[in-house]
Amino acid sequence: MRPRQIASPEQLKELELAMKQETRKMQLRRLQCVWLRIKHDLGTEGVAKATGFCVSQVWRIWSQYFRGSLAALRRPKGGRRHQYLTRREEVEFLETHVGQAKKGWVLTARKIKETYEKKVGHRVADSTVCRMLKRHDWRIVSTRGTHPQGQAAAREEFKKNSVRRWLPPGWPGPD
Repeated sequence: MRPRQIASPEQLKELELAMKQETRKMQLRRLQCVWLRIKHDLGTEGVAKATGFCVSQVWRIWSQYFRGSLAALRRPKGGRRHQYLTRREEVEFLETHVGQAKKGWVLTARKIKETYEKKVGHRVADSTVCRMLKRHDWRIVSTRGTHPQGQAAAREEFKKNSVRRWLPPGWPGPD
């Protein structure tokens, strides 16, 4: 069995100060996990029961702390670690397409994807471009198409008569 790592009194003070300043519940539990081990010399099962983590999470948190100190525990989870363009580059990229749209060009996600791939230098997934468009509050705007073999007269007749049929008796129509 490996010998337990010992923390210095400075580390304990730093940990206690961090616990007082922390406002996020999950981060506080992670700090408590290490604090219980250092201050009260609790074992893995005792810390897991006190913090609500499972034993493997407790080991992982301890390992992170003793390898990278307090900064390792505070490292945020999630985020865009793998990105082709920064946010600023994405804004600049999309501004070129806004200019094309103002000139009257039809703008599609497929065309945006093609130019994105040229800028990045390799192929990307469709979802990459869709997420980028959503991130910058772009939305799909398209006209509603009509069937090529549709009958315009029948459509107009339907528009005139369909609303009145669904209104309750005695209600005025859309006329």
